[in-house]
Amino acid sequence: MGKRFLLVTEEWAGSGHRMAAQALAEELRARPGSESTRVVGGLETASPALRELSRFFYLGMLRYAPPLWQRLYEQEKIWSTTLRKPLGWWLSLKLTHELLIEEQPDVVIATHAYCLSALALAKQKMDKPFHLVSVPTDYHINHFWVHPQIDSYIVAHEQLAAVLTNKYQVSADKIHVHGIPVRPAFHEAGKRDKPGWRTKLGLSLDRFTVLVSGGEGGYGGIQEMLYELIKIQTPLQIIVITGKNAKLQMQLEAWIRLETSQHHVVFIKGYEPQMWQWIGAADVYISKPGGISCAEALALRTPLILYRPLPGQERRNSAFFMQNEAAVIVERPEEIHEVINRLRIREQWERVIEKMESLRRPEAAYRTAEYLLGL
Repeated sequence: MGKRFLLVTEEWAGSGHRMAAQALAEELRARPGSESTRVVGGLETASPALRELSRFFYLGMLRYAPPLWQRLYEQEKIWSTTLRKPLGWWLSLKLTHELLIEEQPDVVIATHAYCLSALALAKQKMDKPFHLVSVPTDYHINHFWVHPQIDSYIVAHEQLAAVLTNKYQVSADKIHVHGIPVRPAFHEAGKRDKPGWRTKLGLSLDRFTVLVSGGEGGYGGIQEMLYELIKIQTPLQIIVITGKNAKLQMQLEAWIRLETSQHHVVFIKGYEPQMWQWIGAADVYISKPGGISCAEALALRTPLILYRPLPGQERRNSAFFMQNEAAVIVERPEEIHEVINRLRIREQWERVIEKMESLRRPEAAYRTAEYLLGL
């Protein structure tokens, strides 16, 4: 009989956590040994009302009080204590009765930290204990992701493994440096070169190609970034993906039609389910520094330009990439002129690719699935 896998995630704080869970689920279902593999939203299952409240608070803080959110985020010990008790205790009861008793999982994998402590508490009370796996989906580790009841940690890089052992005293045999899970399609897409992707998508082969995206929600100052790219004198091929933000897509399409001094080739697109094609075709990728977005760019060897990282994990991700010289940060829109001109120089572009190579883990979902099936 195969193993029963339960992947617990959240989608109200960005799509990356859910996408990591789906990547693992896809790999687990693709090979023998999995009797059941299910992806669920933790708060959606335990308390839809708390999910909506958390979403409202999170988005409101990012929109109206980013500096305050940064200060709150840095109080990780306070948040971690809250998530362990009393909130964690209450959530553990809800998850046990609403989910775990019915599912009877052998392995529970968390790709978001909100319900992780609750799962750890539930594990202690279950008649049939499960193996609990923590999968941080960013390039940093904080206290939210750590608990004595966690059996395995899957992390993005050796630097994060060192933080777990040195700062949090996690036993080294619990830590596995597999990378952040991205969907198998990104792994496969990395085997095709950029001219191949441009040919497939009907794009110009000889123009320097800039991809701009703000995730599913179309966040991250896409509009102001496009305005600055249009001002660059040397002709570019610009692809803007607005995700599910239909209003932004219509605004940009209308603006481009009125732009008379246009000497660039510009494509405005909405939600693209096959993002690996566009990232693979681009010479540079202007994006929010979410963990999944960064891992996808690494898988496709596309240099990242990180624009205005949000407080919290995005700033930590940016710091990691800057420390490793594997990305460029742009804080003001007008800075993009100098950055694009620099990366158009082949030697500069290849230097960034070389730095990215040491961080790449495109096979992370495959390796993690193999590990989980072998427990």
